[in-house]
Amino acid sequence: MSFPQWFKRSTQRQKDLSAFVKKQFGFSPRKIELYEQAFRHSSASKRIQGGIKNSNERLEYLGDAVLDTIVAEYLYIQYPNLPEGELTKMKAKVVNRKTLNRFGENLELEKHLQMRLGKQEVHQTIIGNAFEALVGAMYLDRGFERTAKAIKALLQENNIDESVHLITDFKSRLHEWCQKEKMSLTFEVIEENQQGKDNAYVIAVKVNDLVQGQGSAKSKKTAEQKAAKEAFHRLNLDDLD
Repeated sequence: MSFPQWFKRSTQRQKDLSAFVKKQFGFSPRKIELYEQAFRHSSASKRIQGGIKNSNERLEYLGDAVLDTIVAEYLYIQYPNLPEGELTKMKAKVVNRKTLNRFGENLELEKHLQMRLGKQEVHQTIIGNAFEALVGAMYLDRGFERTAKAIKALLQENNIDESVHLITDFKSRLHEWCQKEKMSLTFEVIEENQQGKDNAYVIAVKVNDLVQGQGSAKSKKTAEQKAAKEAFHRLNLDDLD
């Protein structure tokens, strides 16, 4: 490839990456080379100073730590009444390999990856690793606050709140406890609002006709889980874990 061809391709790639970041996260990159590195798999990298490859592996390491902090902060603020152990379980659900791979796939990161795998199939882990590297690039480029804002918006777009509430089936556990203690248990829809194409439900849970918890969500199932979880803690049933 001649230099003019290489330069033209490189310039176009930078424009594409800049447009991608702007579209997905709402800001334009200041240091586009960081994002180029974030999408460079080790198979397409070369060694630079000190024998270190200019792949996305170091950015992946950094992004992993940044993402962990962002998710921990998000859950800490979102669920002020949950104990440390439950927050830890929730965080593990969000930052596990399967979820990160899904984030990368939803963002269609594979379209921007630089790889030389030959006929080898692109493994999902490569896409998840690229997502972590992208977070690292965003952090170095725009700082923690701007990165956190973008990632928290992404978490909400992917319905993370609904996912983490299904880690523990509080509704079933509350039902079992009420049966054992011979108490009545009912769930009631107390509000239903139309929000665009989706409905939002507010559901109350009653134990022996007394409201012990309330939850709201786009689905009745998740709203019931939230209400059951609040009742579970209000009734001091955490020792049953």
